[in-house]
Amino acid sequence: MIKPQTSSGWAVTLIVFSCVCLAIAIRLFLGQPSASAAGLAFTAAAIVLAGVATAIWFVKTRRTRAWITHALQQWEHFATVKSQLRVTTEVTVLDIHALDPTGTWVTIRWDKFGYVQRAWMEAIPDEIWRGSVLLISPDPAQIQVHGPWPNVYYLLAADYHAYASEEALPYFRDPKYQSLDRANTSKA
Repeated sequence: MIKPQTSSGWAVTLIVFSCVCLAIAIRLFLGQPSASAAGLAFTAAAIVLAGVATAIWFVKTRRTRAWITHALQQWEHFATVKSQLRVTTEVTVLDIHALDPTGTWVTIRWDKFGYVQRAWMEAIPDEIWRGSVLLISPDPAQIQVHGPWPNVYYLLAADYHAYASEEALPYFRDPKYQSLDRANTSKA
């Protein structure tokens, strides 16, 4: 659910050390022809360090692509469920305060109204994180048109329908990633 980072402090550090080793090797080769063994050792170290840094970035890029693909599938499911239900709304989980086997205390934002409030969310089958957008059916006993907002909203598990990551919304709206998602779905 949490988007992995593409950048890595270790990879950057390894690249810097690789460049330093390569610079020392070049200086040894140019300055002292008799120091070729040391120059070869520094060249080998530079190649190994650059290879490790490349592997780190490759793994991180692959994890990010997998996250994007999974997030797009969540948004596709979210949109499908939303189109099938009559009355739904979206709330975003801004913070998670306390976990309990029967539910969770959270702070939510009603996306249509921009209203932020505390809520008790009954235990649901999906693992929810900060930044999750939930598709729910609002309880008419708690939320009324032109009525006051309740101090605490009680989100029942039966009123919950789907979720997706708020961080993935730009990817879902970008046609470039839509074609990536369809290609990955057709391969599966």
